[in-house]
Amino acid sequence: MGPNRAKADFMATRFIQLLLMISVCVFFSGCWVVVIGGAGAVGGYAATQDTFEGVSAKGQEELMDAAHKVLSVMGTINKENAKDGIIDATVYGNHVTVTVVQINLTTSKLRVKARKDLLPSRAIAQEVYTKIINQLEQ
Repeated sequence: MGPNRAKADFMATRFIQLLLMISVCVFFSGCWVVVIGGAGAVGGYAATQDTFEGVSAKGQEELMDAAHKVLSVMGTINKENAKDGIIDATVYGNHVTVTVVQINLTTSKLRVKARKDLLPSRAIAQEVYTKIINQLEQ
């Protein structure tokens, strides 16, 4: 093994380490978005650090009813404005905001945001979102 081979191996190792460090930094900074195909009433959803969002083939009223049922079981509803499609609740000590925006007569966008103090709670947002979608299918 000559000096050029050793240098090439060293550079390849450094390159892999650099890619790994960049990937970890991007992941922990929250600069990522995942779009995953969903099932049932939702065609897919987007996830950020504290929010899950998706489009549903249901109207605003149906989504608001499902969100109300789920949030009243999981925690406490603090404020609800059906006209604007917003529900504020406390779930497991996290501040959760559910927003439903009517796109057309049969399609609405569901957005669930969860934070505990200033920190994002992605797992809580995902759990609430999933339970609302499952409630629609019942």
